[in-house]
Amino acid sequence: MQIKRLRERIEFAVNQLRQAISEQKETINHSLIYIRRACDESIENSIQKQIDRLQSQTNNKLKIILQLVQQNAENIKKGINAKQMTENSQTSQKAQVSQTSQVMQNSQKSTQKLTYVQKAAQVTSANANANTNANANANADEWNLVIKKPSSKSQEISYRERRLIITSKNENWILQAMKMRNAVNNALKKAKSDIIVATVTKTQRDNNIALTISEKYIAKALLKQKNIWEHIFEVKSIKKNEKWYKIVIHSLKINIFNMKIEMKYLRIELEKYNSELKLIINSIWLSKGENRARKNHASTILTFKIEVEAQKHLKKRVLAARSTYRTAEYRDYRSSDQCQRCQTFEHLQNKCNKSSRCLFCERNHLTWKHKCQLSTCEDKQSCNHTISRCCNCQNAHFANSAMCETYQAAQSISSQKDHLVTKL
Repeated sequence: MQIKRLRERIEFAVNQLRQAISEQKETINHSLIYIRRACDESIENSIQKQIDRLQSQTNNKLKIILQLVQQNAENIKKGINAKQMTENSQTSQKAQVSQTSQVMQNSQKSTQKLTYVQKAAQVTSANANANTNANANANADEWNLVIKKPSSKSQEISYRERRLIITSKNENWILQAMKMRNAVNNALKKAKSDIIVATVTKTQRDNNIALTISEKYIAKALLKQKNIWEHIFEVKSIKKNEKWYKIVIHSLKINIFNMKIEMKYLRIELEKYNSELKLIINSIWLSKGENRARKNHASTILTFKIEVEAQKHLKKRVLAARSTYRTAEYRDYRSSDQCQRCQTFEHLQNKCNKSSRCLFCERNHLTWKHKCQLSTCEDKQSCNHTISRCCNCQNAHFANSAMCETYQAAQSISSQKDHLVTKL
């Protein structure tokens, strides 16, 4: 009897679910109709806005073209005058060449009865006269010729090469960026040094001080003059900002290595039970302490000095605390991070080796160097005359616009698979 009652109840519940599903289908169909109508209206409005924007852009472009045409006309007039000067010089050279040929013919007629040695002497004298005339003409025309010098691009000094990392004896030091920077620059100025310190910042790890100098010099030059400025920071140690190579250990037990002292024991464990594994510094947690408090496992960073050592232990398991852990590549960026130099994604400006592209007009210059082509415009950055163009999708908008298809794709990829990685 109980089984029959259960069957009846189940059948009754199934029938109710079917009715509810059918009702929800009708509501969904109605909502889809309303959504399609709203989309059509929004598309029409956006198209009209784009048309108005393109009209304004074309008007601005016509103004720019008119100014460029006037400038080109003036340049053409100057070019015509230069051509006339060169033609006159060429005609004078031709006349001199004809004179030398006549001299040679006369000399040949007069030397018919001379010996071979006498003939050779006359020919060499005629050639010498021709060469002297040609050199004189070349020296006279040097002022009219414009020789293009070979373009020698100076190698840019990287951001890392311009930094020094300082460890202070005072662990409770307070950052006073402007005061410290000015004190260092005044000390260097008194010592008659041309080096200028641009920034004094605090590193995200180990509470260290980072000095960044101007683009003309490298950190090695500042390090040679440390006797001048090291008293300002109570220096314990100074080192250059070297490039390190990192990998990540996943699913490490938090309750074993949660404290800072215990991370030293993790380094000892790793170096003892894994062959050819030598770390520069102690391991660092990838996530913050607040997030680790709610978890049992987390990821840590292993830092190597040589890339080959990091590659050996990448994508294989390592031994520590009687367990094995898998490793992976360390990334200090998201897929949605956009480079401020080339405007592409999945890397940052300090690691970019590509050519610079403008955020506003996609031309081959940095964004802060963007200027309006109209001489009457006073705006230094983007203005109403700027013809916006994205270097990623070639559409009429800025490279960081939310309308960009490439930008939207990078954001969707980042939300699907990327995890937050803090910088060292």
